[in-house]
Amino acid sequence: MSSDAAPGDGTQAGGIIHVESAASFEETIAENDQVIVDYFADWCGPCKQQTPILEELSGTIDAPVLGVDTDEHNGLAAEAGVRSIPTVAIYRGGEEVERFVGVTSADKIRAVLE
Repeated sequence: MSSDAAPGDGTQAGGIIHVESAASFEETIAENDQVIVDYFADWCGPCKQQTPILEELSGTIDAPVLGVDTDEHNGLAAEAGVRSIPTVAIYRGGEEVERFVGVTSADKIRAVLE
């Protein structure tokens, strides 16, 4: 965590909030009407294609985009039942309502949010 980040906040790059802990993940899910969660790994080629799509989308929607590195937080990924990456999950009211596996367009994600 960078020294200028507030306690419990993940670092943010391009609109994607990097999840630092299970507690910060759960807090963000609970405190927002809708949340987009990107389950990824740095070594994953398709994940590298998904990231700029989510970065662009994050600037046009009223929902935080969380990035969960499955290597760092394999417990969160396992709890969510993530078996392939990238996986993009949409949470509404604290519950997962939609899941996309593989590179997903901003339009498909936006359609679920609306």
